[in-house]
Amino acid sequence: MSLCSLTTRKLDVPGEDGQWIEIRPLSAKRLHVITLEAKKQARAALEADPEDSDAEGYALSSLMLGEAIVDWSYDAPVDSEHIDDLEIGTTTWLVGEMNKGAEVPLPSSLPSTESSMVTIA
Repeated sequence: MSLCSLTTRKLDVPGEDGQWIEIRPLSAKRLHVITLEAKKQARAALEADPEDSDAEGYALSSLMLGEAIVDWSYDAPVDSEHIDDLEIGTTTWLVGEMNKGAEVPLPSSLPSTESSMVTIA
């Protein structure tokens, strides 16, 4: 068993020779908290602009990367401003890498069933 806070992976960024990003996995609890915060941010964005149907996805990606990125080779500090400045291809690839093979237990609302397992792909 591993503790997310003590586990990291260093990934080479595709198409960027010599560039790497070090990430840690997110625990089920952290992912739940991040998801709730992304929904909250999306509601606020939709109030400001009812056409902003992508707000939750952008918020979720940004919050996930903010929690997961430990270090990188870019000549800039790892902070929310620079994480939000990653190009979309890198963001999409990195979120995909974070989710590879992740199984997140979901609590069951029915007392007669056991917890479900959902694989995020």
